[in-house]
Amino acid sequence: MKNQEIAFLNTEGDKWFIRNKEKIKNNSEDISLLSNWLLPYQNQINNILEIGSGAGNKLAQLCLELNAIGLGVDPSKKAVDFANKKYNKICKYTVATADNLSFIKNEFDLVHFGFCLYLISRTNINIVIKQADKLVKPGKFLSIIDFDPHTSFENDYVHSKGLKSYKTNYYKMFCDLGNYSLINKFSFSETSFCFSKKENDRICLALLFKES
Repeated sequence: MKNQEIAFLNTEGDKWFIRNKEKIKNNSEDISLLSNWLLPYQNQINNILEIGSGAGNKLAQLCLELNAIGLGVDPSKKAVDFANKKYNKICKYTVATADNLSFIKNEFDLVHFGFCLYLISRTNINIVIKQADKLVKPGKFLSIIDFDPHTSFENDYVHSKGLKSYKTNYYKMFCDLGNYSLINKFSFSETSFCFSKKENDRICLALLFKES
């Protein structure tokens, strides 16, 4: 089996960006919903980190709607270059994978996982969870967009032989640390912004609070 993080740094991240470049839009329903959840705390959110920032559009939208500055990390150099050209007024983007964020010295008012946890190697998932936790300020927020299965399972990653998609409820991993509370959760699908009866299609937006 391939090392997933290296695969995305080398080729798969750029391939994802090329496949999805035409789908990029400046306003996403999931980000608008997240912003609405956070509006009561807007004056407490000054900086945002997105892990798996892709083309940068969702972080830029979040920063605009919450009047914050943002840092995005993504394994795709093509995506990072695109984001830095288009959204550089309020955000900065850099090439990195979720398991290797020790170069980031700041803590953030909001750490957001942008649909990337399902691609993390199972040997690295606990490292990713612990690193992200260190980057969230106590008394602030963490959010996740990822798959929302009823039971945990894995699939072959359809775009590259040897890679896997790991579908599970990732917000529960943070709650299991003992210092996070689930504030809101919304389940939808790629084709419709509402609950899907098909387990394999479900996507979850979750917002958590890190207890002081």
